Amino acid sequence: MANENGYTMEFRGYRDGAWYTARVSLEGETLRVWCVDFPDECANAFEAPQFGECEQLHDFKSRFRPLSKQLQDSECGLLAKGTRVCACQRFGDDDLRFYDAVVDGVQRRKHSLTTEEKSCSCNFILFWLQGPNAGNLTAATIVDICIVQSEGELDPVLVSFLEMAKGKIDLFSSRSVSASKGVSSMEMVPEWNKSLGTTCEIDYFERIEKEKRHAKPSVAEVFSPEVSCDDMKDWDLEGTKNVCMILIANIDRELCPSTVTQFLHRHTSVSARVLIFPNLSSEVHTRGAIILDSEKEFQKMCGFLNDPNCIITSSTGRPWVILEKLVGLEKIKSSIGTLGYISTSLPQNGKGGTSNNLKVLHSGTQEFKRASDMRDLFLEFISHQELLHKRLALEERRVFTDEQLTCLD
Repeated sequence: MANENGYTMEFRGYRDGAWYTARVSLEGETLRVWCVDFPDECANAFEAPQFGECEQLHDFKSRFRPLSKQLQDSECGLLAKGTRVCACQRFGDDDLRFYDAVVDGVQRRKHSLTTEEKSCSCNFILFWLQGPNAGNLTAATIVDICIVQSEGELDPVLVSFLEMAKGKIDLFSSRSVSASKGVSSMEMVPEWNKSLGTTCEIDYFERIEKEKRHAKPSVAEVFSPEVSCDDMKDWDLEGTKNVCMILIANIDRELCPSTVTQFLHRHTSVSARVLIFPNLSSEVHTRGAIILDSEKEFQKMCGFLNDPNCIITSSTGRPWVILEKLVGLEKIKSSIGTLGYISTSLPQNGKGGTSNNLKVLHSGTQEFKRASDMRDLFLEFISHQELLHKRLALEERRVFTDEQLTCLD
C-alpha cells in the first residue's frame, strides 16, 4: 500500500469491505474516489446531498484513513500480539485484497541472510476482523502485513466534502424545523392526515416511523409470536456483554429455529439463540439470525460458518449466505428492527425438530460445486437489490425535499 501519484489514503469499499489505496477529488458537490490499479471509469462517486443522517456521514468518514505502514524485514519486532494490522488475502493470481486483522500470536524464527540483508522468516498468526475469513485464524508472513496507522490528518479535499455534506444535513433539518413553525393551527392539517401530522411538521424518516406506530397490525403480528427490539430485554440480553449476531440469508422458508439450534450445537457445541424472519409469500427463501452471548462463542461460530472448504445447505440444496456480523446490543437492535420466531434453547429429548434438514457439504464434491455456484448467484442478486434500495432512498428524499420546498413557498 504505497503512496504514489497522490494516493495518500486508504478507502474501505462498500461492496467487499476491503481496504484500497485511494485518492480523492472534488467536483462541485461530487466526491470521486479513485483506487490504485483501477481504471478511471471505476471511480466511486458520492454526492453531498445523499447523506440524510449524521450516522451515515460518520460511517462514510470512517471508511477513510491514512496509509498503513508496510514493514521491512528488520521491523518484524513491531508485530507483537494485539497489534492491529491490514493484511492481504489472495483470491487469484492478480486479485489481492486487504482486510483488518489482529496479531494473535508470533512464531519467531531466525532470519535468513539474503544478499546483504536479513530476510524475516517469522510466522504471524492473525485473527481476522474483516473479510471472508472474519473470525478465523490464519498464518501470514511479514510481506503480507501492514500496520494500521490510526493517527493522522484527513485529506483536505475529503474534509471539505465532509463539511459540505454536514451542511446539507443541517440545512435539511433546519428546513424541517422552519416548515413545522409555519403550521399555526390544526385547521391547516388535511383531515385525512390529522392522525399522522403534516408532511411539513416532521422529516421523512420521522414520518415513516410515526406511520408505523399508527398503522394497524398485520395478520402475522396478531397471530404469530413475534417480538420487537423493545422485547429483547426479555431474552436477558441487556446484561450480556458483547452480545453478537450473525445474519444469514437464503434460508428455506420451512426451516424452524429449533432445527438450526440443534444443528449448530452438534457441529460447534455452542448453544445459540436462533431467529427466523417472516418473508413475503412471493419469496422462495427467508433470512435468519444467530445470537451469541460472548465473543468467544461468536468466533467459534464464525470459524464454522466461514470455513472455505464447507458450505451449509438445506435438504433441497439451498446454500446459506452470511449477510452481516454485528457485535454489541445497540447495533443489533438498530439492525434488525422487528424480529421473527425465536428459539432460545436446545430442544429437549430430541423434541422440537431435528437437524436432518441441514447438512454440511465438503469441498471436492459435486454437491459443493453446485452449492458454490448457487451461492454466487444469490450474492449477485443481493448486490443488485442493494443498488435498487439506494436508488429508492434517493428518489424518496428528492420527493420529500420538493414537498418541503412547496410548503415553504
